[in-house]
Amino acid sequence: MGRREGGRSAVRARRWLAPVLCAAVVLLGLVLALSARVGPQQGAVTQGFTLTEGDGVLTTGEPYSFDLTATEDDLSAVGMVLGTWTNSADCTLTTTIERDGEQLASQDTACDDLPDTVLTPLVEFEPIPDSQGEDFTVTLSVTEDSPLPPAIWETLDGNPAAVALYGERDRPMLSVVDDVLDRVAAYAPVWGSPAWVVTLAALVLAGVALLALRPRWGLVTVIVLVLARGLLWSVLIPPLQGMDEPAHFANVQFIAEEGRLPNWNTDERSQAYSDSLGAAAQEMRVSRFAPTDRPDYDDASVERLRREDAAAGTDSDGTGPAASYPPPYYAIGALFYQLAPDDTVAQVHAVRLWSALLGVAAIFFAWLFAGEVLPGRRTARAGLVTAIALQPMLAHQFALVNNDGWVIAAGFAALWIGARLVRTARGPWWMLAAGAVAGAAALGKPFAALMVLPIALGWFLGKIRYRVRDWRVLLVEPLLAAVGVALTYGVWLVAARVLGIDTGLGFPQGAPDGPRGVLDYVRTQVSTDLAEFRQLWVDQMWGNFGWVNTPLPFGAQQVIWASYLLLAVATITWLVLLVRDRRRGVVDEEVRGIDRMVALCVLSGLGALLGMYVVEYGYFRSTGLTNLLQGRYLLMIVPALLALPPLLAERLSRRRPAAAVAAWVVAAGVLALHVTSVLVIAQKYYL
Repeated sequence: MGRREGGRSAVRARRWLAPVLCAAVVLLGLVLALSARVGPQQGAVTQGFTLTEGDGVLTTGEPYSFDLTATEDDLSAVGMVLGTWTNSADCTLTTTIERDGEQLASQDTACDDLPDTVLTPLVEFEPIPDSQGEDFTVTLSVTEDSPLPPAIWETLDGNPAAVALYGERDRPMLSVVDDVLDRVAAYAPVWGSPAWVVTLAALVLAGVALLALRPRWGLVTVIVLVLARGLLWSVLIPPLQGMDEPAHFANVQFIAEEGRLPNWNTDERSQAYSDSLGAAAQEMRVSRFAPTDRPDYDDASVERLRREDAAAGTDSDGTGPAASYPPPYYAIGALFYQLAPDDTVAQVHAVRLWSALLGVAAIFFAWLFAGEVLPGRRTARAGLVTAIALQPMLAHQFALVNNDGWVIAAGFAALWIGARLVRTARGPWWMLAAGAVAGAAALGKPFAALMVLPIALGWFLGKIRYRVRDWRVLLVEPLLAAVGVALTYGVWLVAARVLGIDTGLGFPQGAPDGPRGVLDYVRTQVSTDLAEFRQLWVDQMWGNFGWVNTPLPFGAQQVIWASYLLLAVATITWLVLLVRDRRRGVVDEEVRGIDRMVALCVLSGLGALLGMYVVEYGYFRSTGLTNLLQGRYLLMIVPALLALPPLLAERLSRRRPAAAVAAWVVAAGVLALHVTSVLVIAQKYYL
């Protein structure tokens, strides 16, 4: 009787687990959204600029003055971009603002508090209700005892690197939601209207809640969640403001308009980007200095873009920076391009729908992967796919015109097949499919062929598990995988050769000077604070949006880094237990199964990371440069990374509910990052 009552208690506890987790996760998202606060914001007409060179330092006794015209009422601050010699300026900066000779405000700032080349408010004051159309004079000066004053930047258009800001200094984010929604809608399609944006955001939160409360509905729910997420993010990022988006859109436009494939290695060059794309990029202010790299949101600016775009041609030569990539993503994107009217902004949004659908495919593969690594753990599986669906950079990449979406979706499929092979004694058809998936990944970007690693690891672990010694199986299955690669990426290589298209597999040649050995490369990557490593695999991999110039807050990055360290400690602990238990011979089959999946996830992640550095070392050997890698290149292994906490929690505690708790704790943390990311993007592009 006691055991039966204990079993009933465990069941009741598990029934309460999902509602409690759901309430905690959704409440966290709402609290973050409701508690967010903002300061003065930019006007609908942005004072954008492009920096050129420093115009000398401020000089004692020679104040620097410029005129500023307010475009809106409630002027309350003036921000500037100053050069501070890598944060080493030493002075006291006084900023004053006047109207008609009357001083309105003055503010002193210690120069060591000024970030280098970052827009910073220098003088703040109570909002001026009638400021629209009024002229103001801003003056900067430094005290006589200033050994190293800041530098003034020149801009391409000759205007000061200054921006007028409007509104109260400290107010809740909710008070400016109407402004954000109206500005989002200025260049957005129908699903970017205020009502639709609110609905999509509600669908995302509702999907999270339903995944926690009804894990059995997980697949349908997460697909709806990811589709809503894709549509939402596709309108939150202004057109062409995603990283490298003009280059990728140029490929799509060339295929759609010319009916042939791009080829960057040709002598027939006229212009890489069409006039229509150039006009749209100009009005989106893609090349302006952050955070002024945003469009104007007033009606006159929207109409000017449409007028200039309509008058511009769509001819280009197909030699843009992305022209060397294989064509599948762009060829399918060209079909979506044709669905839009002759309007570049509308065409960008149409092709973004293709990326959003790739996000749906990716989460489908992530769901299958979660089922393999957490079999029979429905709540944990739902928590894991929720965390994957909400990872901020995944949301970002699946909302842009960028072939990263193709690569990531294929990478998720490779992880699923790798996990499946762990549980398969003989799988010739699985290996054929695995090769096709690895080849398909390379059809996005060649380095994505690294996703052969989880496939090979899964195959190896499966053969060890079932003690397969048949040499025909051990020989034929890898050959079938090679056939799969040949039928996908191999076909493209042959077709490219026949068509005379350069596949861009080699590295460009750089200057021969300088050492380029392995140790020389390692020295460029290693430092006491691991700054380069953290920038790539914390900052860029988890949330640095736009053109890698809109990062998550530093505190969020610190939390991610601490989570990495905690995960590393848990993994080392697992290794110690694994060795100890194997020596004692006390490991049962269920625990062995968890160990295999932990090994698959750990080795897949480390292998992909090492592979990326090997690729960059080849680039370094050829060019002497170390700027090839970006954090988004490892988004392919996000499911493996996020699967580790629930797997390790169950393995170390020997309790099944631990996996569910760990998965949903991770989901709650990722939801917090997701909400923070939306607020960061709103602040950057719309406030």
